[in-house]
Amino acid sequence: MISKKDIQQFKKIVGSTDKPILSVYCNVNPANPENYGKGWFIRLKNTLKEMAELDIRLKKEKTFYDELVTFIGQIQTEARTLALFAWINEKGKLSIEHFELQVDLPMVDLASGRIEAHYGKPYLLPILYAFDKYRRIGVLHICGSRWGFYKIFLNEIKEITETFAEITPEEWKEFNENAKIIESGVMEERTFNDKLKFKDRQKAKLQTLTHKLYRRLAEMMEKSVHELEIERLILMGDDWQVKLFENYLNRPLRELVIGHASNPLSIENPSSKDILDRVIPMLREAEDREELQIINEAKSPQGICGLQNVLDALQMGRLQILILPCDLQATVFKCNDGLVFATKEEALDYDSPYEEVSLKEEIFEIAMQYATRIEVVNGASKEILYNELEGIAGLLRW
Repeated sequence: MISKKDIQQFKKIVGSTDKPILSVYCNVNPANPENYGKGWFIRLKNTLKEMAELDIRLKKEKTFYDELVTFIGQIQTEARTLALFAWINEKGKLSIEHFELQVDLPMVDLASGRIEAHYGKPYLLPILYAFDKYRRIGVLHICGSRWGFYKIFLNEIKEITETFAEITPEEWKEFNENAKIIESGVMEERTFNDKLKFKDRQKAKLQTLTHKLYRRLAEMMEKSVHELEIERLILMGDDWQVKLFENYLNRPLRELVIGHASNPLSIENPSSKDILDRVIPMLREAEDREELQIINEAKSPQGICGLQNVLDALQMGRLQILILPCDLQATVFKCNDGLVFATKEEALDYDSPYEEVSLKEEIFEIAMQYATRIEVVNGASKEILYNELEGIAGLLRW
């Protein structure tokens, strides 16, 4: 799983070189028919072969192309997308950074086996946007004598076994037995309040013991959420127990909860796929809601739309959030001093040499320069952006 340290190191390494960089994005999903038999490698090799810039000899007498293809040929992946960046370092050797991602990336069209490869200025928007866009998700699976806490990032999942490590098997067994008795009381009385009410004294005693362990488990989970920098929570398990346990979370943790999920197919020993199959649709729904909210804000007086209006506001430092479609195809006109215009006429009026460039290859650097957050929208939000907001929009700071 990609860590924050990995991301920071990547940004530092790529950002510190002034050498031309090869940026490659390729669909490597083994479920796609065109990738059977590692078909993606054949297509990628052919694409790179056509790039004259890679016919550069390194100190080992191999060419940039030869050494890169040797490296790529060793990749055995079950990922969806390969993002790779390569350049000749100060020692005349090939430096390579690559990520095997379980997500599709915006701003790259990889349908039907297409490959995006750029040499020169690094094309970082798709990968850095994914690093920023995807939240770190915590999933708590509440299941009898074995609770599990999982971290999900970029659709990769890892169980955090340390979360409940101090609970002994004996404590889990006792807790599970008590929970079954409490469940019968819950189902009888249909109450999910902070304090369950039982007429039976024995059940009340068990309730007290179980409450203590619930509080302990909640504190352990809070510690993991803090250490792992979890941004969203999903609680998974039987409805009665999920609702009951949620009451033991403090307010900041409850505010992170975006939903409840039913048990995976294998309750006692769920696979990563089982959990992801339950959780990913919920995450997509949450993302869709957030995108629609931002799009609706862009239609308010705080919003702005249209390519030149947005570029003007962005380059004046007025734009807080820049909203782009996931399939951005616009071209713009970049002057020698870095200013970007929507039309050739505006660039001519500025009276400076200019070149026509792809907006998606320039926009990340401009947004970073003015500390503007980028939001890339898809689905219904993208349709609204095209139909009602001229294909590009933003939210103003002032």
